[in-house]
Amino acid sequence: MPAGPPISALPERPDSLARQVHDILSEMLLSGQLRPADRMSMRDLADQLGVSVMPVRDAVSRLVAAGALESRPNRAVAVPLMTRAGFRDLTEIRIHNEMLAVRLATLRMSVPQLDQLRQLEIAFCMSLEGPDSRDAVRANKTLHFHIYESAGSPVLRDVIAGMWLKAGPVITLDLGEASRRSRNAASVSNHADLVRAIVAREPDAAAHALEADIRSAAEFILSRDVLRD
Repeated sequence: MPAGPPISALPERPDSLARQVHDILSEMLLSGQLRPADRMSMRDLADQLGVSVMPVRDAVSRLVAAGALESRPNRAVAVPLMTRAGFRDLTEIRIHNEMLAVRLATLRMSVPQLDQLRQLEIAFCMSLEGPDSRDAVRANKTLHFHIYESAGSPVLRDVIAGMWLKAGPVITLDLGEASRRSRNAASVSNHADLVRAIVAREPDAAAHALEADIRSAAEFILSRDVLRD
C-alpha cells in the first residue's frame, strides 16, 4: 500500500486529528493511491501517518460507513472489490450528477479557471507518458474536480466526492494500466472534447463529452472481468 503523507503538526483536539486522517485517506481513495482489494492494518496506517491508532480508527469507521472501506479481522481494513452490478449502478449515478456539475461549470467558470483547466489537460496528457501510471490517475482526478468545484455547488461537489471514494480505486483498473494505449488515446480524446466544449461555453456538448469519458472507462473495466459477480 502506498504510504500516506505524515501529519507533522498534531492538533490538540482528537476530533481534529481524526478529520485530518480522514482527509488523507479520502484523498488516497479519490486519487487511486489505493487499489481494489488492498489490505492494511490500522497500526501500519497510524505508523505511516505518525499518529496513534485512535484517530485512524475514527477516520476508518467513517469511511467504512460510507462504503469506501471494509473492516477485516485483527484491526485491518481493505478497499472493497465492487460487484459488476454495483459498479454499473455507481457509473449511472456518477454520470447523472457529474453531467450536472459539468453543465454548471461550463456556464460559471471564470477566465482564470478556464486557463487552469487547459493547463490541467496538458498535465493529464503528459502524465500518460510517464513511468508511474498512478500519476495519470491523480492527474485525471485533479482535472475532474477542478471542473466540479468550478460548478459553484458545494453540495453537489460533496455528493460527487462521496461517489469517487468508491470509484477512485476502480479507476486504477483503467488509467492505472499504463500499457493500455488504446484506452489512453480514448481518454485523451474525451478530455480534449470536454475541455473544448467548456471553453466554448457549450454545456450540452461538455456534458456529453463527460458522459463518453465515464462510459468508455466503465466499459473497459467491465471487459477485463476483474470485478466480482
